[in-house]
Amino acid sequence: MIHLPATRDIRRAPQPAAAGERGAFTLLELLLVLAILVVLVGMGTPAVYNSLQGHRLTISAEQVQTEFMRARVEAMESGRIRMFRFQQETSNFAVAPFVRSSDELENNLAGTSQGIGVSSVVLDSAEAETINGMLEEGVVFAGDNIEADIRSYTLEQEQGSGMDVSGWSRPILFYPDGTASDATVFLRGNGGTVTSVKLRGLTGIARIQDPDLETGGVD
Repeated sequence: MIHLPATRDIRRAPQPAAAGERGAFTLLELLLVLAILVVLVGMGTPAVYNSLQGHRLTISAEQVQTEFMRARVEAMESGRIRMFRFQQETSNFAVAPFVRSSDELENNLAGTSQGIGVSSVVLDSAEAETINGMLEEGVVFAGDNIEADIRSYTLEQEQGSGMDVSGWSRPILFYPDGTASDATVFLRGNGGTVTSVKLRGLTGIARIQDPDLETGGVD
């Protein structure tokens, strides 16, 4: 009887993983990483939101500052008073020529004599030159501090109740000589942060500043 040599088992024993190599992530490890990411995102979201709101508030303040500068230049170029008004607790504002009661009366009489009724050239022109705008999303007008001077007082007396428009602020006036009303406008963002734009009447220059520097700021 012929005996065959015993065959060796050619299956190899598992080899240890080489240094720096490992298998796939386990489900537990993946869940742990996911949980850490969720926590990090949650911690970062308020900071990102506050940063965005702060940016919108800054842009809105710069927008008001620009409108002040534009109204001043237009008043000087046209030789007519312009005014800035806003609706408190909203983002709405308007810049328009200031129409005196005498302008309305004279043009209404002229219009009537020409058979065109109360649709006057001055009023139509003022309406056409009116600029309506809005602040950045989430930013509203929180209040103002407008100081009366002899010129604004005289205009108010002339206009009577015509200066009071329901829902709108007292007008900030820009005169043809480059001066303006002494005024501060306060803006508030969604997070409650407040900033202000201060207009110096003597020079007609507007600056953005912290309301804490103001006396008699927003209540």
